[in-house]
Amino acid sequence: MKTPRRHTATVACLTILASLFCSSLTLTAQKPSLPDLFGQKQAASGKETKNAKAEISVSLLPQDAKAGETVTLSLTMLIPEGSYTYSTNPTFGGATKFVIEESKGVTAIDQHFNADHPPKTVFEPLFGKEIEKYTKSVIWTRRFKVNKDVKEPSQVQIKGQMLYQVCDAKNCVPSQYAFSATLSGKQESAPLSFTTTPERRNVPDPIELKFALEPAAVNPKQLVDLKITMKLEPEFHTFALDQDKTQAGLPTHIEILKLEGLKSVSQQFKATPDPKEETHGEFSQRTHYNEVVWTRQFERIADAREIGVEGKLTYQICNEGSCRRPMPVEFKLGDLTNAQPVAMSSLEELNSGSAADDDTIIISSEESNRSLSSYLFFAFLGGLILNVMPCVLPVVAIKVMSFVQQAGESRLRIFLLNIFYSLGVLVVFLSLASLAVFAGLGWGGLFQSTKFNVIMACIVYAMGLSMLGVFEIPVPGMVGSAAGGQQKEGLTGAFLTGILATLLATPCSGPFLGPVLAWSVKQTPQITYLVWLVMGLGMASPYIIFSIFPNAIKFLPKPGMWMVRFKEFSGIVLMGAVIFIISFLDESLTIPVLIMLLGITTGLWMIGSLYSHSSPARVKLAVRTAALLLTAGICFFGYNMSQKSTNDLPWVPFNAQELKKLRSENRTVLIDFSADWCLSCKTNEKLALNTPETLEMVSKYNVVPMYADYTDYSPDIKAWLDKFESVSIPLTVIFPANNPNKPIIIRDLYTQSTLLSALKQAVDESPASKSVPKQAMISTENAEAH
Repeated sequence: MKTPRRHTATVACLTILASLFCSSLTLTAQKPSLPDLFGQKQAASGKETKNAKAEISVSLLPQDAKAGETVTLSLTMLIPEGSYTYSTNPTFGGATKFVIEESKGVTAIDQHFNADHPPKTVFEPLFGKEIEKYTKSVIWTRRFKVNKDVKEPSQVQIKGQMLYQVCDAKNCVPSQYAFSATLSGKQESAPLSFTTTPERRNVPDPIELKFALEPAAVNPKQLVDLKITMKLEPEFHTFALDQDKTQAGLPTHIEILKLEGLKSVSQQFKATPDPKEETHGEFSQRTHYNEVVWTRQFERIADAREIGVEGKLTYQICNEGSCRRPMPVEFKLGDLTNAQPVAMSSLEELNSGSAADDDTIIISSEESNRSLSSYLFFAFLGGLILNVMPCVLPVVAIKVMSFVQQAGESRLRIFLLNIFYSLGVLVVFLSLASLAVFAGLGWGGLFQSTKFNVIMACIVYAMGLSMLGVFEIPVPGMVGSAAGGQQKEGLTGAFLTGILATLLATPCSGPFLGPVLAWSVKQTPQITYLVWLVMGLGMASPYIIFSIFPNAIKFLPKPGMWMVRFKEFSGIVLMGAVIFIISFLDESLTIPVLIMLLGITTGLWMIGSLYSHSSPARVKLAVRTAALLLTAGICFFGYNMSQKSTNDLPWVPFNAQELKKLRSENRTVLIDFSADWCLSCKTNEKLALNTPETLEMVSKYNVVPMYADYTDYSPDIKAWLDKFESVSIPLTVIFPANNPNKPIIIRDLYTQSTLLSALKQAVDESPASKSVPKQAMISTENAEAH
């Protein structure tokens, strides 16, 4: 897996521009409180999440797995309250990534790590796309098969890195977690109960803790109680599981991390006795004194030989004069050899058991009590501000230049041009209102569509080329005509410019728009249309004013060289907008889209440079036809590359030890040495490797396809390339089942028929008796895997 390369820089640059117009400050009033001597109020205010770190644990189960059996590598992440992490979806640059650096004695069954539950999908206006997030906890797993040549459990080892971010409302903290897991082969057990006294710097806390699993042997339902008993010295108290942390006391928190042979019956822990209700000045607390027992009931799974539980208790204790910082205590009970990772939290379960769903968002009364007139006012103001957003500003530059050109024209024409531009704006806003009413697609939702993003990237790129002088868009008033003054602006051009400017505004959300849009989509269709119409009027209002008061154009600067420079600078900004749009796309589409933009560049350069206005009509027609055909061909090639194959071979990562094992078992192996930056490699994969015919042959003859990824330099893969006397890629190597020491080598670009012939020779009973065109043979009799 690779680290993010392009998304962060793009968003950062555009965010700086947007912040010049969008920055706002929210002040939150806080009521006075007691001095924060022990960090309680800091924690209560949520500030502890700023530097909070996720807790991650790794396991490889079952520990006593033998050769040929399946083991599961699990990474459990407990996410701090108020924070979240991202899914592994590669379409987002900040996604969680896993890198397996070393795997001994096992072969991957799953190609990727899988989460135990789906993420929450949230549309992020800043990125202009839906982002997948996890809160509270998530368990990622990947299955492996223990190789048949493994004799000792210690021969199995998996090492790697987990790259992730923990974010809250203010910031994101990139982190990495190095993990290593192996098999012990032992059946290890912990006692079913134990007692401990936690210590701080070798000084015991004034409490005693007892953890116990108490099987009820006579119970026909085979119920088991997990009991956590805390005995406190006089004058000390701890807090209830449901203590409000804003009331100067942190709740007791119990987490279950692993279970063996048990499944949960009760929804939450029960405290005995019930907590006391106490009031200390302005604070209300729920506390426990002397002794408290937290109990949770589990059911023994049918036919389970052993039971076990692993978890963590976090508590805070206080007396009348002081409080101590929260203290975590880990516990293990019973057999945990094959315990499965779980993620149960007393805080989550208490919240889910309350009347309100824990995902419910409470809207402040200030917003909910606003009148329709106030929402319409903010809608108009938000629409007006959209004209100076970075997404729209370059297109507005077109109108500024056309205003200058309009000076001196008839009042009627000026009126019509601005009215048609405004109609283009309003058409888009009413269309978006329809999508919001009937399809639930909100502001910016269009940019969730890959096809829309690709089309917009091409249109904006063509506009940028026009502003940079490569060619002139032939629709009057679109770009060049407004600045060059060679032709008058047309009504169609004004209308289309209004549509384009509004579409470019959709990934931006200026001040005031957020609350207005969120409120409008919850109202009746009539109110929704009214709010969006007023928003469109706000964006179109400057042009409506110019249409009513055309003399206002005289206040604009006079035509001059500044128009040319302004146009060229706007073209550069539009190129930045293209990068911004491409950043929404899946990384696998970047190269195909760039190829399509290359085709557009070629065609438009031909139109703008290979003939003039005075050229004969047949010359113009010939150049335009050639430009159209060449552009269409290049764009089709890029589009074809973007289409994901449904016939991908069942690739497994290249592994020298696994290759040696497969060769010894007389298995035919196909190795593709490739890289993401190798265009020829991708062509081979598209046209020869990942095809229905190749997939059919690979499946029929049980060929093992291995993918040697050379995207990031690998000394092991480099050594194998040297072995095959290859200084470049693409390179495809086939080890025949019955002649594994004489591989068939196919270099550079090749056709599907060449590959199929080589595969047919490899699986033939007498491979040495056949010859394959355009391929070389070398001997690896003395070659050993690295």
